[in-house]
Amino acid sequence: MKENKPLIKSTTNKSRSVGILKYTILPIFILVALVALVINPEKFTAALAFVTGAFSPLVFGFCLAYVVNLLLRPIEKFWLWLWRNLKNQKIILIIKRPLCLVLSFLIVLGMIFAIVFMVLPALKETVSMFTSRIPQYAVTAEKWYNQLVEFLAKYDITLPALKELFGNKEAPQLNAFQGVFSKTFDITSSIVSVVVDIVLGIVFSIYVLSQKEKLCRQCKKAVFAIFSPQKAERTVELANLTNNIFAKFVTGQLTEACIIGVLCFIGMSIFRMPYAGIISVLIGVTALVPIFGAFIGTGVGAILIFFEDPIKAFWFIVFILILQQLEGNLIYPRVVGQSVGLPGIWVLASVTVGGALFGVGGMLFSVPVCTVIYTVFKQYVNKKSKNTYEETLDVDETESI
Repeated sequence: MKENKPLIKSTTNKSRSVGILKYTILPIFILVALVALVINPEKFTAALAFVTGAFSPLVFGFCLAYVVNLLLRPIEKFWLWLWRNLKNQKIILIIKRPLCLVLSFLIVLGMIFAIVFMVLPALKETVSMFTSRIPQYAVTAEKWYNQLVEFLAKYDITLPALKELFGNKEAPQLNAFQGVFSKTFDITSSIVSVVVDIVLGIVFSIYVLSQKEKLCRQCKKAVFAIFSPQKAERTVELANLTNNIFAKFVTGQLTEACIIGVLCFIGMSIFRMPYAGIISVLIGVTALVPIFGAFIGTGVGAILIFFEDPIKAFWFIVFILILQQLEGNLIYPRVVGQSVGLPGIWVLASVTVGGALFGVGGMLFSVPVCTVIYTVFKQYVNKKSKNTYEETLDVDETESI
């Protein structure tokens, strides 16, 4: 009995600390947050934005570590397989993590920087060309509008003059437009802060990946220390489910983006469309956003081609529409749909709601989050319906007896 006393005492202390956290500290924190939101919502929003900005490098670093880890695992397995016949395995194990980690980061960051430095210069050139041609477009638009006014006047339909629409001022504010577009690409202090956040995120992701096994053990230990064994096992099971779904989704989206980008490049090269390489990369990158991403890439690509050849811009849109049909009916269901297992209607719903609430980030992560919720709810419903069905069978058998 004396040997069991410390165990009972530790269990009591654990339940007491969990009770204090659950029923005292957490409700007080929630109450203070709600009071602050009601009394001064502007300051609360500003404080929330400040906290979010402070944690943004860590969030970026964690996301980067998660993506790099998808590449790190197969590279480490290949490294062990490559030197499987070597007698001195100790050296291989020591240099495995640093070498494979550096190689994984070089591949991922190299692809990101290659995409950025390929797309941004072309976009800057297109915007500069667009701003320089604004006077020409303004004259053409005014001419078309006057022709429309004359045509509708024959049918007793009167439209206001173009100058009246702009308050008797010069219709197109050319200097304003040129200033907006030129300032878009100016180097400002915000870019410096973004670069600093990116560097901090990369450093944080390196630390996470170098000690990922230790961090996983610590997180699991903390879960079992806070929750009861049954709830802790459910939490760990939910974390494993979430990890598997996110890994399959990210892998599937990246694979689909590469396929759609290669097909776009082949098609544009066959039809001799300009900017084939840049637009193909842009289409592949925007394809990471489910459903709506291809429309964004198509719009930017059509603008790029329009300044070179308007007719080819039209055929480019037709080509992308056909390619999207191929993607939606063959590529996406086989590459992403089967790996995620979320019905199409819920994919559309999750992307729409996620984009409305959280923008592009919400559109990217809404599908795996919705898949987790859908899978957990499906398991719950199947379990409940099975129990109900078994109870119904027991009642029927009792009545028949």
